[in-house]
Amino acid sequence: MMPISEQYLNSSCEVKAMDNKPILIGCLSKILGEKILISGNGNKLPLIHCNTIVKVSIINTALGLKVLIGKVFLSTEDFIRITELQSMADFEKRNFFRVSVDLPSRACLVSSGEKTAKIENPEYFLVHILDMSLSGLFFVSGKSLTVGSCVSITLNLYQTEISLKCKILRKIAVNMNTEDGYGCEYIDNSGRPYDLLCKYLFDCQRRQIHQIRESHP
Repeated sequence: MMPISEQYLNSSCEVKAMDNKPILIGCLSKILGEKILISGNGNKLPLIHCNTIVKVSIINTALGLKVLIGKVFLSTEDFIRITELQSMADFEKRNFFRVSVDLPSRACLVSSGEKTAKIENPEYFLVHILDMSLSGLFFVSGKSLTVGSCVSITLNLYQTEISLKCKILRKIAVNMNTEDGYGCEYIDNSGRPYDLLCKYLFDCQRRQIHQIRESHP
């Protein structure tokens, strides 16, 4: 039985070392039995030694999270081929590669079934995003929100304004009760906004890996 369905093709995925250090973010471009091919979608991928054991986290809105363990067979700047795949069940989404950011932004409340592109007369409030990942983000705000609420967060990435629809999963008191922190998951991780987000996280990741290498020659 194949370790992953072909329905996962073209899903965003993240490759980590076994100690959970981030290696790369890419797109699942081919599934060949117990082998998969991950491409960089035009971005250069870091080279990984052959036979390195890695974790591959694959996100698909309809099918959910799939986590696999495999061995690097071939690594180039354009793609990485991973073989000897085995399923890794019950892997937590919070283990996704997460980058610290400092992004002032704005948000508005939306209903769970509302399309963010059709929001009329939105009542915006200020938020400050502190970290982001492929699965969600964390922000602080002076506005009191409730767990389970849905918000649309506006960002400007690569000179393009995008909106990310998120559901609040947890609330944390911060900053002497004048602000609260909110952990969110993306409701729709597809389309142009999510593509730009993946590119942004990929660029952040490359900078972080470069900084780590520079500090540990």
